[in-house]
Amino acid sequence: MVPFQREIHRRGSSSAVPGVKADLPGYRVLFPEKCVWVSSMCACAGGEVEAPSEASALLQGENWEDQPGTSAVRTRIIPNNKRAKLKTCIQKSEGRPQSFQICINITEARQLVGENIDPSVLLEIGDEKKQTSVQEGTNAPFYNEYFVFEFFAYKEVFFDKVIKLTVMHSKMLRSFSVGSFKVDVWTVYRQPGHQFTNKWAMLTNPGDISTGVRGYVKCDISVSAKGDAVKPGPKASDAEEQIDKNLLVPEGFPSERPWARFCVKVYRAEGLPRNNSSIMANVTKAFIGDNTALIDPYVEVSFFKRVGRTSTQKSTAEPAWNEQIVFTEMFPPLCQRLKIQVWDEGSMGDVAIGTHYFDLRRISNEQDGDRGFLPTFGPAWINLYGSVRNGSIGDDTVELNEGIGEGVSYRGRVYMELAVEILSGGSGSESKLGRMLKPSKDAKAGKGVGKDGKTPAGGGGGGGGAGAAAGGAADDDKGKAAAAEVLPVESPPALDADNNETFLLFGALFEATMIDRKIGDKPISFEFSIGNYGNVLEPPEKPPPRSPSPAFRRRALDAPVSATPTSPLLLGEPADAPTTSRSSTPPQRPLIVEGNRYYMHLPLEKQKPCISVLSNWENRAYRLHNSNMLDNIAVLFEGGVASAAELHRKSEPGAEHLLETALKEFCADARSFVAAAEAKLKAEGKSSYLTQLDRKRLTLCRQELESMIGDARSVVERKRKAGGVKEMLQHATKLKQKIRFLVEEPQHTVPDVFVWLLSNNKRIAYARLSARDLLYSSSREARGIHCGKIITLFLKPPGKRVADLSVQAQVDVYLWYGSSSDSVHMLDDLPAGFSAATGGAASSRPPAALLCAEQHAFQLRCHMYQARGLIAADTSGLSDPFARVTCLSHSQTTNVISQTLSPTWNQCLLMSRLLLGGDLQHVWKEPPRVLVEVYDDDALGRAEYLGATVVVPEVRLASDPYAPPTLEYSPIHCGSLPGGDLLAAFELLQMQESAEWSPPALEKQEGGIYTVPANIRPVLSTFRLEVLFWGMRELKKVQLLSVDRPQVFIECAGKTLRSSVIQKYKSNPNFPTLVDAIELELPENEHLHPPLSITVVDWRAFGRSTLVGNHVINNLKAFKYAPPPALPAPTQTHRPPKVTEPPGPSTPPEGLCPSAGDTTMTPPLTDPDFLITVEEDAPPPEEQLGKKRAGEARSTRGRSTKRKKRTIADESAECVIDWWSKYYASRDKRAKQDGSPFPQVFDKALPYQGLLSDGIDSLGKHSDIRVTAANVDRLVIPTSCVEIFCLVTRVGGEPDGDKRKKQKGRGTLDPNLGPATKLATLELYSKELEAEFASFNDWVNTYELFRGKANEEEGATEGRFVGKFKGRFCLYKMSEDNAQDSDQDTDGGDFRVSRGIPPNGLVQVLVRVYIVSASNLHPADPDGKADPYVVLRLGKNEIKDRDNYIPKQLNPVFGRSFEMQATFPLESLLSVAVYDHDLVGGDDLIGETRIDLENRFYSRHRATCGLPTEYSLDGYNAWRDGLKPSELLSKLCRDHGLEEPLFRPGRISVADKVFVGKTCFVHEDEPLESYEHLSLKVLQRWAEIPAVGCKLVPEHIETRTLFNKDRPGMDQGQVQMWVDMFPMDLPPPGPSVDISPRKPKGYELRIIIWNTEDVILEDSSFLTGQQSSDIYIKGWLKGLEDDRQETDVHYNSLTGEGNFNWRFVFPFSYLPAEKVIVVSKKEHIFSLDKSEQKLPAILSLQVWDFETLSSDDFLGTVELDLHGFPRGAKTAKLCKADMLTEGTERISIFQQKRARGWWPFAKCGELTGKVEAEFHLLTAEEAEKNCVGRARKEPEPLPKPNRPDTSFSWFVNPFKCFFHLVWRSYKKYIIMALVLLIGALFLALLFYTLPGAISQKIVNG
Repeated sequence: MVPFQREIHRRGSSSAVPGVKADLPGYRVLFPEKCVWVSSMCACAGGEVEAPSEASALLQGENWEDQPGTSAVRTRIIPNNKRAKLKTCIQKSEGRPQSFQICINITEARQLVGENIDPSVLLEIGDEKKQTSVQEGTNAPFYNEYFVFEFFAYKEVFFDKVIKLTVMHSKMLRSFSVGSFKVDVWTVYRQPGHQFTNKWAMLTNPGDISTGVRGYVKCDISVSAKGDAVKPGPKASDAEEQIDKNLLVPEGFPSERPWARFCVKVYRAEGLPRNNSSIMANVTKAFIGDNTALIDPYVEVSFFKRVGRTSTQKSTAEPAWNEQIVFTEMFPPLCQRLKIQVWDEGSMGDVAIGTHYFDLRRISNEQDGDRGFLPTFGPAWINLYGSVRNGSIGDDTVELNEGIGEGVSYRGRVYMELAVEILSGGSGSESKLGRMLKPSKDAKAGKGVGKDGKTPAGGGGGGGGAGAAAGGAADDDKGKAAAAEVLPVESPPALDADNNETFLLFGALFEATMIDRKIGDKPISFEFSIGNYGNVLEPPEKPPPRSPSPAFRRRALDAPVSATPTSPLLLGEPADAPTTSRSSTPPQRPLIVEGNRYYMHLPLEKQKPCISVLSNWENRAYRLHNSNMLDNIAVLFEGGVASAAELHRKSEPGAEHLLETALKEFCADARSFVAAAEAKLKAEGKSSYLTQLDRKRLTLCRQELESMIGDARSVVERKRKAGGVKEMLQHATKLKQKIRFLVEEPQHTVPDVFVWLLSNNKRIAYARLSARDLLYSSSREARGIHCGKIITLFLKPPGKRVADLSVQAQVDVYLWYGSSSDSVHMLDDLPAGFSAATGGAASSRPPAALLCAEQHAFQLRCHMYQARGLIAADTSGLSDPFARVTCLSHSQTTNVISQTLSPTWNQCLLMSRLLLGGDLQHVWKEPPRVLVEVYDDDALGRAEYLGATVVVPEVRLASDPYAPPTLEYSPIHCGSLPGGDLLAAFELLQMQESAEWSPPALEKQEGGIYTVPANIRPVLSTFRLEVLFWGMRELKKVQLLSVDRPQVFIECAGKTLRSSVIQKYKSNPNFPTLVDAIELELPENEHLHPPLSITVVDWRAFGRSTLVGNHVINNLKAFKYAPPPALPAPTQTHRPPKVTEPPGPSTPPEGLCPSAGDTTMTPPLTDPDFLITVEEDAPPPEEQLGKKRAGEARSTRGRSTKRKKRTIADESAECVIDWWSKYYASRDKRAKQDGSPFPQVFDKALPYQGLLSDGIDSLGKHSDIRVTAANVDRLVIPTSCVEIFCLVTRVGGEPDGDKRKKQKGRGTLDPNLGPATKLATLELYSKELEAEFASFNDWVNTYELFRGKANEEEGATEGRFVGKFKGRFCLYKMSEDNAQDSDQDTDGGDFRVSRGIPPNGLVQVLVRVYIVSASNLHPADPDGKADPYVVLRLGKNEIKDRDNYIPKQLNPVFGRSFEMQATFPLESLLSVAVYDHDLVGGDDLIGETRIDLENRFYSRHRATCGLPTEYSLDGYNAWRDGLKPSELLSKLCRDHGLEEPLFRPGRISVADKVFVGKTCFVHEDEPLESYEHLSLKVLQRWAEIPAVGCKLVPEHIETRTLFNKDRPGMDQGQVQMWVDMFPMDLPPPGPSVDISPRKPKGYELRIIIWNTEDVILEDSSFLTGQQSSDIYIKGWLKGLEDDRQETDVHYNSLTGEGNFNWRFVFPFSYLPAEKVIVVSKKEHIFSLDKSEQKLPAILSLQVWDFETLSSDDFLGTVELDLHGFPRGAKTAKLCKADMLTEGTERISIFQQKRARGWWPFAKCGELTGKVEAEFHLLTAEEAEKNCVGRARKEPEPLPKPNRPDTSFSWFVNPFKCFFHLVWRSYKKYIIMALVLLIGALFLALLFYTLPGAISQKIVNG
């Protein structure tokens, strides 16, 4: 490594270095010292790293603020090499579409806005929609429904999809949206575990932001790709849950998010492709021959599932829109990216021109206070990339232009701005921006305006399209309010033309080789372009103007002008800028490469053609300079971390010191940038051309770097105390990611540089470079990493690449990019030995070519030794590899090695007469790169590409003494996938004919092949490889025949070890001969060890053998033999006495206690012993409860009756403790651990609470003991401290009885123990048991065998898998001493590899499989459900539990146990599959998991039967194993070669460790000695036993992920289960555990509705206007809506009072432990089975107004959670609306059994009435004994209510209605009217009859 210099630029500052002038400005002080960034080679060679010199101290002491006009920047720069950094990966694979899965579980909703709504949740992701069931009449529905969405898409497209949840109010004819919630997939994927679990999504109405929160939906959202496992979360409904503190937002987001306007202002575009590429334009071009149609561009902005677009500008490539698109979303948004697309509108369909994405994280800062800032951008240009500009429409074109894949060409740029404004409130408080905006009509929702409304081109700078009507596309059809607004905006002030500057891109083509033979028949040239400048086939419209004066051009933000003298190659002043462009090299015809007919090269030995491209851009180089300074820091830090990681990987010393040094240097570099940023902010505070983002980014970088400095310091300081290089490397990796995030500049300045290979006026291949990497700066640290360096580029064809090597050419180019005023420096870094050709060109212009002054002849020797881990390319699973080495104009090929993945070529390839130009020192320091390609040889057809790598040869000059090169591994890459490693050495030897020195001769073998010289080959030593051949497993058919007689070949270092042949695989798949050994010649350097190949063949008839499969092990380091630690010498001089079992049960009943003097009778210990205290917990309650139930109640000594608390079990009126009690207790314990910040610490410290609190002072006085919360459970007390232990256990003068009482009392206060009756628990693993115990490979390893061609997809090995080999390897170096020993060992059959290995004969095993439950199963039926059941397969045994399928359930509780007998190893693979039951057709496989039982059976972790936490003889925690704990302990000691454990009263001695605990119990007032409890504690702490200890598997439940072959790698759900195994030759175990699901218990809830008060009056009389209501009450339990009950109607309530005396009776089934109601019912009329649903116990009561001729009116509701609802008020006056919301006392009806009081009815948050009710809960048995009738019926009828006379129905009683409504009010008026009426009739009759009577009187006289 060439050391570099640290420079400290000082301008006008006083120097702290004596003897150095400091009064001159621009004087540079140099501090030469060693580089801290050390390569792995130097580190391996033992190169030491110096600590930071006094330069750091000098810098830290400077005060920037004291000297505002001066600055002192400490810079540590990358070494100034002439070539760019080596990259071994020459091409990356294209991104392919892949499978993704989104799983959403909708649990419940709360606080939904609306009256008596019927809500359902609609899920939308892209075009897919799914919906939950409809819950009737509730604002808090419970669903617990699971949905799976599957996608096959590009990652970029998939992560931009939006997940939308909408709560719909479903009615008969139409649905209404209550509110919606949106989050994009990328936000979910960034979360820990790629999921949100049990979070509340806040619903809003984007169309009307003034409405506020519309409710909350509790859901789980997980996003998984192939190989991701989803961790299931508990589904529960907790009424006390605080929603605001558990919202579905990423961590760090505020819970209250305001609304904001996202304004995207689109001003104009330039440089767009001119020609129309639509379908019609191409048709026109095909017929006419010319395409003159210009494009019709418009801009489309997509953000969070909403789209807005500008107007269309007609026929222009430089449109001006001056429009803004406004989105209204909550801030911060749950969306990461904003998409900008430019489209060309066409009559037959629009065509995308280019796409750009805004990452909102890069243009904003989330920090609180003034440290953060809102998303802001510009006004600035964004560059668009896509397909070739003059290309036609094709598959690749569309994808590239729409942002999928890497763009291959510049497509123009858009001038735009992004601003975000937070709205102070809803739409009522309109902001200044809102007042300025005026909504425009949307004439064409999807496409903006129609054809007639488009603005023609040529509208001027500010007028084009400003007044045109435009619109946005509403993504959902629920309402147009969600569409984005499109509004005109004023054009920005015109950019000053003087602000632009002319930039020069200069390049020189040094080498061009590997040119494909197909394109080499015609002359080729190379085009260099930046933007449209330099584009030969489509030049820009106007030439770049001359640059302005240098005085105006120089900005203070730019790096300062260096005092470096001008280059003599370019004469003239800096102001003489170059004026001509020459963007392509002259066409040349390539020549065929020597030694390879497939490749060609350009003859460029003497003259290197040059290019120069002038371009005109805005002067915004300061942005790139800042990025380069950060990049400089990042590269140096990454180098230091990589070197330390390499040392750590090789387990070499110095890694920690090197990493600490890298962190310290990073801190110093970051401080220098922070200081520079502060200076720039002060200097440029008022600059007009700085955008807001420029200022904010400088502040952001300063803040982030300061934070990272603090992180780095804390890492160094903390690790000094704690140690651990691995953790330091993890923290350093996080720092690398943070600094890399800061490097990228979001505001584009200059487009990327493209290098194109042109042939026959066609674009063949390209390479893309960032202009930032090429940018020149006079300050070295601000310069691009590739500026002035020779870069090796591999040109690739545009579009989709095939799997083969697609490199079309390899070029070495020298590139320089900078301001034309700095062009005098463009040849400063040119390698020595090259000069500019000045012929014909003006002296101020760049040279047309570089001349090579001298050429030197070299010979390249490629010592190709071997390769490992190559990709399988043949159907056999192997390859026929050969390597092709190419350097400049020469190429050579190795021999083909047949059928191997680890070829050993041992071949030297010679390339003579390589002519290298330039100075010898330049060639010595930086030689040309050598490309090595590896191919698979095929007899029929062309060779198949396996990968390639790039290496740097070692140069040996003639003037230097010869030293052989060293072999090194180089990584091989096949696209982006690893393709193995190449072990080789490359040397360039200078050839001089006249010199006496000549290179060493090579050994030549037959056929003219040279071998690798002996002095280069690794030094070999004799190693012994012992192999344990255990057996073969899961062998599949090969060539349509089953494998019957397999044999294993172990190949390593050219030698082969053969196993014995398995004579009949189906009878016994284990090998007859267990162990064999072979001696190998291996390199002494273990890093150069060759790979080991495992090959399996099958012997068939007539001596034929067929290859089955193979496996390659690349690293033999894991097999290095490590001698086991010596077993402890036995200290007992006598055999331990035999343990006699006490009569009766060894488990004492309740109340047993240690006998008096238990501690004092402990015999003294010998010196090497250790005393380990084991605190005994209380015996499990099952023993106590079981004895009570059996009538064996015992008195409890010292037991307080106050310990008894009411528990869940008590609520069921019958105290049932079973296995499920243990399960739920374990789940609660796990939940508490997950919620605690230090779960293990508290858990371990709890048993020692009494010990620590009473004796910690005494222990602290002892100097040898340190007690902390973390290690208290491993408290080891030396022998000399026995008296202290006695002091701890017996404190002061307190009697034992009082002390015991105090300890018991203290135990009851333990918050983590929950109920006083402490239940035994088991371990709940959230993953497979193998993941916790390293796959149980402590005894043998399992190697998967593969056959067939390797797939390109990473991890796609399911189809190639053919079987497994179980074996073990042991490798150790042979010496003269142990050579004889090994021979004796071999003869005697004693191998190191077989120590501790059991015999591999047949073993009969009893297997019990317990399937507890499954969760998140993949839906298998069209309705989104499944009918799962379990299928077990073990060998030929199969158990189908089809009859016990669970209908319509994705989270089934199976509770099934299965028992079967198996013979190991014939039947060792257990398959647990979950199928979907189908009535018609075959059942569908949902998912499957496989368990290797043999690995568990033989493992030292003893995974046969888990150890419980407590020892019990019967009950829920009964001992399951056939051997008791003391017998197990003795067996373990025998198996590991230890002395038998010594059992003595109060203690057990095992391997020099003494475990002290309670062994003496009092049973029926008689002492009883039992060692089982203490033996179990010793087994639980078996890992502490020296030499042989390991953690034993506890009693557990494991969670296994299910997979399906049809969806490889995708999670199909999880199953909770465990497996027990018992050898048949041991005592039989007890009965299997009953884990049958608990049957729900029958309950009956009786509710008496007595009265109502203050019910609002909805009706008014049309006659009297009097308010009244016809009140009645509805009630039901949630989920049991079919059993909805109603009271009768209290008619004409005039005061809101109602009298009912009505009884509701609700029978239901209930699970007390889960607090859920179990509802079993058919989903619809066609359902065959009842589906079971678990719902929270919630009672709904509603008050309604009865209407005769119309629908009833809803008045109010109250929902009461039966587990916790507010206690009812005693009177109606005390009943308030806030009873339901405030933290009032809550009661559970399951505990209280009875409750009576007043509860409020509410509607929209307002009090609408009160109800007096009485609740009575009975069990089904009690209800049957004490029956009551519903309503007021028998038995126990309720009295009729005393209602007023006005309570009746007018429809039924019209006369009564008339009497009460009319007669009472208008009685006197009616009487008067009747009197008047009668009088009127009398008068009328009088007047009618009076004339007749008078006349008759007169006539008759």
